Order: sequence, then C-alpha cells, then structure tokens
Amino acid sequence: MASLIKRHGAAEMEEMYSAPGVVIRWLDQPVTLHSSRETSCDMTPDQCAYKQYLWRNWYKADLVYGRAVVYFVCATVGVFAILYLLARYGPDMRGNRLVQRIRAAGRYVAYKSAPWWLGGSLSYGLGVPLLIGVGIIFFFAITLGPKPYYWDNIDFGHSPPIATRAGWLALGLLPFVLALASKANLISALTGVPYEKLQIFHQWTSYAMFVLALIHTFPFIVVNIREGIMEVEWRMSVFWWTGVAALVCQGYLTIMSYPWIRNRFYEFFKFTHIFVSVMFILFLFFHCDFRLTAWDYFIVAGSLYFASLFYSWGKTYLFNGLHTAHISLLPCGYLSVRIPSTMSWTPGQHVFLRFLTLDAHMITAHPFTISSAAHQTEICGHPNEMTFYIKPRTGITRHLARLALRKQEQSMAVRVLVEGPYGGVDSASLAKTDHILVIAGGSGAGFSLGVIEDTARRFARISADTSNEQSRSPCIQAVYATRTKETADWYAEHIREHQGTYNKCNLDVSIYVTSPSSSKPDIADDDVDAKQPLPATSSTAPDTSSPSSESPSIVHVNPATATPFSSPRTFVSGRPNLREIIASTRAATANSSSLGVIVCGPTSMINDVRDAVAEEQLKVLSSSSSSTDGEKEKTRVVDVWLHAEHFSW
Repeated sequence: MASLIKRHGAAEMEEMYSAPGVVIRWLDQPVTLHSSRETSCDMTPDQCAYKQYLWRNWYKADLVYGRAVVYFVCATVGVFAILYLLARYGPDMRGNRLVQRIRAAGRYVAYKSAPWWLGGSLSYGLGVPLLIGVGIIFFFAITLGPKPYYWDNIDFGHSPPIATRAGWLALGLLPFVLALASKANLISALTGVPYEKLQIFHQWTSYAMFVLALIHTFPFIVVNIREGIMEVEWRMSVFWWTGVAALVCQGYLTIMSYPWIRNRFYEFFKFTHIFVSVMFILFLFFHCDFRLTAWDYFIVAGSLYFASLFYSWGKTYLFNGLHTAHISLLPCGYLSVRIPSTMSWTPGQHVFLRFLTLDAHMITAHPFTISSAAHQTEICGHPNEMTFYIKPRTGITRHLARLALRKQEQSMAVRVLVEGPYGGVDSASLAKTDHILVIAGGSGAGFSLGVIEDTARRFARISADTSNEQSRSPCIQAVYATRTKETADWYAEHIREHQGTYNKCNLDVSIYVTSPSSSKPDIADDDVDAKQPLPATSSTAPDTSSPSSESPSIVHVNPATATPFSSPRTFVSGRPNLREIIASTRAATANSSSLGVIVCGPTSMINDVRDAVAEEQLKVLSSSSSSTDGEKEKTRVVDVWLHAEHFSW
C-alpha cells in the first residue's frame, strides 16, 4: 500500500479506491497458506546487501524472530521436562550428599517467597520471577539489540525493522499464550506442573505479547506521519483497521487480567475474557493475512487449544456424565456439597462444577477442591462420594448458600456437570514420605481434610503390610487456623467423626482460633459477602494462645511417639507460629527419611511456610559432613519438600 501511495500519490490513490465498484478485501487475493519470499532490489548493490542482511531481511523475519521465540520457550520447557522425568523415574539418590545439596539449592529457589508485586494476591516461589526475568532479558535483547530501528528512507521499505521483529516476536508467543491458558495442556503433561501454577506464565507471556504489539504499532505511526500518508493509510488499509481492533482487544484482556481487577469482577471477567479473546484472535488473523508463515502460528495455537478443549469436554460429557449434588448449609456457615460418583481422584485435586440451576450461573464452571478421599469402588461395592466444603462469598457460592438457606434442615439436590479432576499433591512425593505436616487456614480446611484422610488411609495400609510396625512409624500432623469458633468446632467435630480412619496412624491435630469474638457471616446480607482473608500469620511472635475448656491440654506432643489419634487440641486465641512448628517438626523427624509440608491458606500464611521450608533447605546446604577428628560423620539429612495451594489463581 505504501509503495502504491508513493508511486501514484495519496490523492490519486484515495480517488482510485473510492471509485464505485472498488472493494477493499479483508485478505489479499488469491489466498494461499504462505506468501512468497521472492524479492527484488532496485537500489545500489551495497544498499541491497545491507537490507537483505539476515537480521534486517523482511522476507526472513519469521524465520529469525518468530522461530527464535519457539526455540526459546521449547528449550525452557524441555529443561523442566527433563528434571521432572529424573525426579519421577530416576533412581532414588536421597542418600547421596551431592544430590542432596543440588536438590536443596533448587528447592530453595523454588520455595523462597517472591516479591508481592509478582502475583498480587497469590504467593510464588523465587524461581518464578527469576524465570520471568530470563524471558524479559531475552525479549528485550532480541527486540532492541539489532539495528537500525528505522530505515533511513522509505526506499528500503515501509515496515520499520523494529516493528517487523516485534510483530513476529509477538506472533511467536501466540501458541504458548493459548497453551498456558488450557487446563489439560501439553506443558503440564511434560513438566508435571499443574495448569493452575502455570497461570502466572500465561499472564506474563500475555503481558510480553501486548508490549511487543505496542512496539510493533507505534513505529508505523511515526513513519506514516513522517511520510504524510497517515490519514490515507487509515482510510484505505484494512491492515490498520484490523491491527487497531486487535490491539484494543488485547489491551482490554491485559488490563482486566490484572489480579486485583480480575478478583473483584471475576464473573464479569470470565465471561468477557472468552468473548474478547475470540475477537482478538479473529482480528489478528486478518491483520497478519498470510504473510510468510504467519498462519502456521494460528494453526499450531488452534491445534493445541482445541485439543485441550475437546479433551475437557469429552471427559466432562462422555466419561463423567451428569451428577446430582446434595447441598446443605452447615452451622459454621460453610456449604456442604456431596456428589456420589464413580470417578477417582488423588489428594488435593479440584474439579470444575457447572451447577444447572436454570439461571445465569450455569453459563460458567467454577473450581472447587475435593475434601474427601477416593476409594476403590470395585472393592467397597459402593460409589465414591465427592465432598466439598465451600465458604460462601460472591457469585455462584452466595447463590447456592441462599438456596440452601431456604431449605433449612433439608439438603438441596442440584444437577451438576463435573470437569476434571486437575492439580493435586504429587503422588510420587507422597509415596516416598513417611511424615506429613498439613497447614491450612480459613477456606483451606476442605483441602486439608482431603489430604489428611487420604494420607491416613495410605499410612494405615503401610502399617498393615509391615511385619514390624516399629520399623516405620508414619505420622500426620495438622495445623488449622480459622477466624471463628464455629468453624473450629466444625473442623474438630469432622476429625472426631472420622476417628476410625485415623486409628492406625499417628495423628496430631492443632486448631487455632484467631478471632474468637467473630461469628459466621450472614448469607442473606448483601453487604457482608466480601472476601475476608485470614489475618497475617505471625512467624516471630511467641505463642500466646490459651486452652479452651473442651481441650485442657495444650502441650505439643511429639508426633513420632504419639499414641494413635488423639482428640484435636483447640487454642482459643492466637496465631500459630509456623516457623517454630516447621522447625520443631523437622527436628522430631530426624529418624524419618522425608518430611512433606503441605499448605493451603491465605497468601501471608503460604509465604511464611515457604520461607520456613526454604530455611530448612539452607540447613542441608550448610550441614557439615566431617567431624573434629577428620572422620566422616554420618548425619542423616531429612528430605523436606513443600506443596503450596492457593484459594484461587
């Protein structure tokens, strides 16, 4: 278009395209999969050689920049895939001191809490910003490194070099942005990282794509204004219309995805996010036309995304089928949702529930963590019961709570579609662990109950299969903190009701009530439905808790020597000193091979646990392997690993 304007003049071209019968097409004709790479140069030999240099050649920009993004991301995924395969299927080398230190160093980077600005209301390890930093350096270097940014004159071409490479870099990210947005995605399958923990990379690759799109756009504006053809280009070039439309959609998606905006308007965000995403892809498709290999990226992106989508739909509608959920409101204010099912799941997994309540809420599915353990239906002779304990807040949870409130003593039956399960605690790590510390706060109660029940059953099977029970004493220690006394009572009662499950394992449960004067929220009041996270967990203050009348003993029992199951001990006030609890548990498990720390709660709680477990990794790195007389000291190093779960993502 720019060359035509230059050859015929802006006024003549505008008159030509405004003539009757002239149609501006959305795509160049004839449509092909790839455009030609054939080119000619009418300038001097030196100028032609300068223009056709690899880093400046427009006709090879897709190969140089688009593929560079693909190679970079695939190499990054490949590194983590190799580490995942070694950890899962490699030999057990926990007794090797060098392997212990390498693993401890890697875990320290993965566990140490990252700055608050990275994930907003979520908690991430230090490895996440380091990996994002590597990506930022790569894109800045490849975008700003090659010169020139602009051609000296328009004879070299209408597309500024910096705009060309930024556009291809952005397009190269498209398949990965969509893949990271999928639940059953290939990256999770290769690396073992659940899709919800990859959402932070979905967000940052989207941010990078938006910044690159801006760098792609503004140089064209500069050149068109400089050449005096901006107005004509805007009127006559379909590439400008589609490009601006795609950029507007992309800007909306980027801004609305910012954590504090997304969390505040989640229902609106989720509905509009899908619609605007479709519009963005559509306008970008027309904007790219079939230049070089541009459409290859759309084909790959669509293949990855729709493969995941069809897998999820097939599992939901063909395999899981339609279920019936029995919903009731507990005295503590939580919703109890029970779904009989033949499905199977592992500890800490979640599913997406679509409640068919014949209103607007059935449009979207919502994630909920399973609070019960699965059993083998062919052995037990009855189906599993998928149980959820949900704190009513806004949207669908408030709607269900109000419906259940009208039923009073009766449970309410609602038809529901179940998608999943997804995520959960790594089964391989659990199988190698003989001491589990479960820490939960607030709405993390349901997550902790499912993990405790499943682990207790597994430990019971281990004890039954072991001829000498004293050779291995599997233990579970649980710490739960809540704002209300009603919730603490419900949690303790639930533990007591399942006492038969815990009889064959050493279970120690401590419950903390951080605000004993508070009460459960009134579901019927529109003004008290805002999310109220647990207060910040203290990691340095001394434990000032006092015993309740129901639980006279507040002395911490060594889980390794505790009698099989004792009633939960409740602390009337005060927050758990998580650093001290983790350190003391680590010291008490010196004879164990490994300690697993599993946490689900507010961000402040997860950050404290992250830092405490990271400190345990430093102890492994700084441990001495020699005694004073120069002989090797055989010191047993306990393998301490962490699984952190958020309320949302």
